[in-house]
Amino acid sequence: MWIFVTLVLVDLYVWWRLVTDLRKRNKVLQAIAFAVKTALSAILIYLVAKLVLYKGPFDDPANAFRYIAFGVINILVISVGSVYLGLSIITRLAGRIMRRRMSGLVITNIILSGILVFLFADGYFRQRFDVKIIREEIPVWIPDSGLDGMKIILISDLHLSSYHGHYRELAGVVDLINSEKPDLLLNAGDFITFGWKEFGMCDTILKRATARIGSFAVTGNHDDGSYMPGYDETYGRECMERVSRKIKASGYTLLDDTTVIITHNGAQLSLSGVVTRGHRLNMTYGDFAKVMDQYDDTMFNIMLLHDPDGWAVAEKSGMLPDLTLSGHTHGMQIGLPVPGGYISPASAIHEYWKGLYSKEDSFLFVTAGLGTIGMAARIFMPPEIIVLTLRQE
Repeated sequence: MWIFVTLVLVDLYVWWRLVTDLRKRNKVLQAIAFAVKTALSAILIYLVAKLVLYKGPFDDPANAFRYIAFGVINILVISVGSVYLGLSIITRLAGRIMRRRMSGLVITNIILSGILVFLFADGYFRQRFDVKIIREEIPVWIPDSGLDGMKIILISDLHLSSYHGHYRELAGVVDLINSEKPDLLLNAGDFITFGWKEFGMCDTILKRATARIGSFAVTGNHDDGSYMPGYDETYGRECMERVSRKIKASGYTLLDDTTVIITHNGAQLSLSGVVTRGHRLNMTYGDFAKVMDQYDDTMFNIMLLHDPDGWAVAEKSGMLPDLTLSGHTHGMQIGLPVPGGYISPASAIHEYWKGLYSKEDSFLFVTAGLGTIGMAARIFMPPEIIVLTLRQE
């Protein structure tokens, strides 16, 4: 409830500043600014009312989506309020130091706030569905030339309730996957955010995705339902059972702390999955030793591991797989493209957060995922489908 009170206070502060700053300004500027602010306040009030008054299942896809839609308005309102307050403080301090009145504060506030509104609106309506196909050739040690050229598609973090009302876009993701004609389709987990009901009928969409050898998945830290308010072990068991059933109905072989041997062009390789559990900085992982005991030095080994931070844990277990594939970070859903990659706050939280990493002869690839969590928007951090091609070193 405290977040609602904070948002109302910040929203009132921004209104007060707008009314004060624009009192003697151009009428057109007033009309535009007040219209945009009225719309944002109306959306905020609507979402707060829907969340507070809702009495149905928390993990109903519509309710789960409202939480991340609320996250967009939440972050936007706080960002605009911070811009207003921060610039005001900086301007006043600069004025005192320079002993003169600083001008241009009002217009600067309006312009920066307008940019923020545009970025968040674009991130909500367009960027979160603007799926990019990322292609990467990985030069690895391959014991059998039959694996050279093998095409692997990696996806992760669907958070299916983030597609509520936009399941056509989810179907579009499936179409993009099929257009690549992959040998393997691998999913690094987090199919849901809060609870099993979010899955809805999405299995009927997901099972249309095909790969020549097959589709495989591992569960992530959200898939056990531990983010559900009022979570207990009984619900956790029910959620994991139902989510596992839905994952399998979606066409995946579920690899939770298990290893399978698959064949491509007559060459064998091992494919394993290690579960990720926990919240934020308190992550736990499944049984690395159990999985790695099944590795064969004469085979190429691939591991699905939802949280890339677990790569260091895998290393301590005595043997890294040749290729580890992860998601989890979302790239924080916000970044800035620069030559050679991205700048993102995710880099301050995760050692491995997006792209290809290597350690001796072992590789890790981390995808920024497809869905959204926290806020239903992506800003310069597009959803992605990763197409990896193995190349004999």
